[in-house]
Parts: sequence; structure tokens; C-alpha cells
Amino acid sequence: MTKANLNWVVLGPGAIGGLIAGALLEHGQSVSLLPRKSEPREINWQVRHKQFKADYSAPVITQPLAENTVFVIAVKAFDLIEALQGITTLQGFNKTMPVVISHNGLVELPEPLKELNLHPLVTTHGAVISRNENGKRRIEHRGAGRSWLEVGPQGRVQPTNFAPGLILQQAFSPLTLEEDLSQRRWLKFVINCVINPLTAVHQCANGELLKKNWQAQVYSLVTEAVAVANSQNVSLTTEGCYKEVLLVARETALNHSSMLQDVKQQRRTEIQQLTGYLISAGKTAGVATPTHQQLLDEFQRSYSD
Repeated sequence: MTKANLNWVVLGPGAIGGLIAGALLEHGQSVSLLPRKSEPREINWQVRHKQFKADYSAPVITQPLAENTVFVIAVKAFDLIEALQGITTLQGFNKTMPVVISHNGLVELPEPLKELNLHPLVTTHGAVISRNENGKRRIEHRGAGRSWLEVGPQGRVQPTNFAPGLILQQAFSPLTLEEDLSQRRWLKFVINCVINPLTAVHQCANGELLKKNWQAQVYSLVTEAVAVANSQNVSLTTEGCYKEVLLVARETALNHSSMLQDVKQQRRTEIQQLTGYLISAGKTAGVATPTHQQLLDEFQRSYSD
């Protein structure tokens, strides 16, 4: 077992961050938390899996940061830039520190943030965070999934030499280390651009999209999204992505998408980082996306962020 001497700093923790922080603690790693708001010196949370529940606690970070710090930032896409800017202001931060980032949607980062040692994480785990009557964080692990971590940045580091990746591979399994996740990130992006807005607009569970009457619209959404991906030199196929959309809808048939949950809780959604980003990228590349534009218009008529 890899026992590198690393200091893990997890933002939040939110739903996915709480899962990862708990898993790291289970594997004997040193974990501290970077809260978004003022918190006590120690944060407690509970993770509820299907067959058991586990309680965790970790201290709030102290500054200056240790030189061997690794960050885990799992956030909504619209919070990513602010979160990254926030960690750069911490005492002792330097841009060689690995930063694992996980979010839906696609985000164009400002140039200074592109220079950070970023390692995108794609995960299919399903988790929902809430607070119990005592205000304690409670994370429901509703769907055990798979994860992929980019070991780069830009493939400059071999997987076998990236200690944080090897530890995450053991703690947060199953996890695959890859040199470049651009294709996998786009595949997840396409899936999210179909399932999230459709289920949010029509207030339905993911499995509803498997019905025959949805297939023409689903296929059209996939076709347009793949065309935009191809314009970005990402090699995806319509048939392959369509099958993946249906597979995810089947695997998460009873689940409500994160966007539908946000709508129900009257929280800000990631519609602009999903459908909005896709439409904008399509316009820049000269790729028409009328089905996505129609869906965005329908969403905006129904809800206002």
C-alpha cells in the first residue's frame, strides 16, 4: 500500500469532497478541510452508504500550508474559478502543489489559473449532501460509480510516479489514472447536457428518458453535442455517446439529476456551464445547436437562475 507523506486539503466538504475525504481518512491519510464559511476548528460529517454509515471528523486547515499539500476541489462548475483563486491566496501556497478538481460542465479558466498543477477527476459516483436536525453534514452515497484521474498536467507525469493518484487509486476505488482525460470529460459533458436539462425541465427521474417518446429529442441533442466535440478535436461518435446516455439513464433510473435537485431546492444551476457552454462553443466553431437552444429557452421560461 502506498503511504506517501502527503497533507490532503479538501474544500468544503461537499458531497463528492466528503466521500473522498472520508475514503482518505479510512486509508490513514492526513486530511484537513478548507471550509467555505467560518467553521469550528473541527468539522464532522457522516456518509451513508446503502449498507452502512460512517462518521468522520477532520480539522480545519492551519497556515502556512505544508510543502507536501495536495488539494481536492469538488465543486459546482460556476464555483471553480473562485475556489481556485481562493487557494492561491493561502499562506504557503505554491503553484506546483497538485490540485485535484471535479465538477460538471466545462469551464474556461483565466490564464493565471491554467498555470496551476491541475488534475481533473471525472467520477460517476452519485451523492447528495444535507444537514440533520443538529446541523451536522450528512452525505448520502446513492450510487457507487467509477472514477478517472488525469495525472498530467497535459500528460507530463507518468501514472506510476504520481503519488497522490496512487493513494486515491487505493482509497477511492475503482479509479483509473490516465494521461489525458479530455475525451472522457467531453463524454461526461455530453451526457450531462442531455440528462440534466431534460429532467430539470420535465421534473422527472433519469429513467424516464429511456421511454420511446424521448428518443428523437435525445438523439438530436447527442448528435449536436458530438458535432461540437468533434470541432474541438475530441473524437466522439454519436452512436457511442447515445448508448452511454441511455446506459447512465438506466443505471441511475430512480435518481433525480443534480440540476433537478438544484431546481427543487431553488439553488443556482449549472445550465450555463452545460447547455450555455455547448451553444457558445458551437457558435464559435460554426456548428448549429438548435435542439439545445430550444431546450435552453424552455429551461429559462420555466426557471430563472
